[in-house]
Order: sequence, then structure tokens, then C-alpha cells
Amino acid sequence: MKRGNKILGTCLLLCLIAYGLSHLSTFDTSAEGILRSEIIALPNGYGYQIYSGDQVLIRQEFIPAIYGQTPFSSKRDAKAVADLVMEKIKNRSNPQVTKEEMEELKIRILSSP
Repeated sequence: MKRGNKILGTCLLLCLIAYGLSHLSTFDTSAEGILRSEIIALPNGYGYQIYSGDQVLIRQEFIPAIYGQTPFSSKRDAKAVADLVMEKIKNRSNPQVTKEEMEELKIRILSSP
């Protein structure tokens, strides 16, 4: 059952990324203030949402690039990754985050709840 949830979560994340990338051409990401992030409080930590105007492009409740569904342990960590993803979107590159980037940002990873 847990493996099924992981596969479903991964599929949903990939669909969100594909949807966001396919609709980037309709968003003016060069204008200041169009893209913004919001840190969201979750039961066991934090996540983030990235908006274009009033539309949610990405809702990330778990730390990307790691196994499992672990939320960020701090607002700072969630903000650092959200900023990285927004920069990638502004540069029209793939917003996927790698383990190496997580290490560079010094994201603290706690075990899954």
C-alpha cells in the first residue's frame, strides 16, 4: 500500500510539473511580482506553493528528491527550495530539484513521520 501511495504521489508531482511547464508560455514570468511563493504549515512540518498571479503552479508538501513523504522541517528549508524552483521557472528550465541541489542548500532531512 505504501508503495502504491509513493507511485501515485510521484505521478501526481510529474503531472503538476508537466502541466506547469506546458503552461509557462501563457505566464509572464519576467514581470516582477508575477511569480511568488507561499510557505504552508503542515501537520508535521512545512511545504510550499508557487503561484503565477493567483494560479497555483506547484504545491509541494514533501521534500523533493528523497524517498518517502517527509515535509520540510523548517520554514527556511521550504523557502530555500521554493526560491530555487521559482528561479528555474523564471529561466524556463525544468523545475525538478536534485539531491545535489538539496545538499547545496543544506536542507535538513528528518525521517518520515
